[in-house]
Amino acid sequence: MRLKMGDYNQLQVLRVTDFSYMLGDEETEVFLHKRQVNGEPEIGSTVNVFLYYDNQKRVTATMNHPIIDQQHAAFVEVVDANFHLGAFLQIGIQKDLLLSRDDLPHMKKEWPQKGDLIFATLKVSKNQLTAKMISRFQIKEYLVPTEPLVVGEKYEAINIYKTEEGNVFFTTEGHYIYVYFQHLRKTYRIGEKETVKITLDKGDFEYNGTINEQKELMLDDDAGRIMSYLQRHRGEMAYTDKSDAEEITEVFHMSKGAFKRALGTLYKQKMVLLEEDKTTIIKPLNIEEE
Repeated sequence: MRLKMGDYNQLQVLRVTDFSYMLGDEETEVFLHKRQVNGEPEIGSTVNVFLYYDNQKRVTATMNHPIIDQQHAAFVEVVDANFHLGAFLQIGIQKDLLLSRDDLPHMKKEWPQKGDLIFATLKVSKNQLTAKMISRFQIKEYLVPTEPLVVGEKYEAINIYKTEEGNVFFTTEGHYIYVYFQHLRKTYRIGEKETVKITLDKGDFEYNGTINEQKELMLDDDAGRIMSYLQRHRGEMAYTDKSDAEEITEVFHMSKGAFKRALGTLYKQKMVLLEEDKTTIIKPLNIEEE
């Protein structure tokens, strides 16, 4: 009998023991624990079961439907993390699903923790079912919002991805919210939940947002670009108001005049320290650390 792992199979009930049902045929038997059964199947009847590998790599059946499978993705909860292996996700069956460390950020402080939510699907490999995290570009294939978000209102969203200039958040309904670094309060874990205020409706259920309160600093684009650069370079850069204009244009895509004005804004807000040969963050918001 050919079994479809990580999928649903129609199997015959062969016999019943004190704590399980044995399914399959004369060549193949599959274990179905009574705690994984809905109803009381009779010997000879056919049951629809989902097949997975248990902790001993044995083929095991359940009549419970997992939250995700090979065709369906969803937000699933992190129940544990192991820096040598990855994160473990609860998908609605007895066995938690491993999301490999190879699919997680290099920085351990950005790894998900217990209670965080990961948008994932299931993949099958030899003797193992694992989780596959869905990219921010593919989430729209699975989630389609029905109602728009309102500019000025706050919504709970989940951190999905970090880009060069900010973080991508999604609501559980599928709204895409981009938050620039200058509008973040800290470094966020993948899967971490946060309340985001919508600042711009870009159409097609895509938005810009902020996590800062109104009373907190909102930087203009040029100052924000400088802060993003500093945050990506451990809070320090060799560029000052005396730097070469061509260098400024190449690195920051702005004129030297605009660069100096932006530096002045950051200095007045006491966000940077201006030295002879470098500029340093005073109030780090999202500095990378090894």
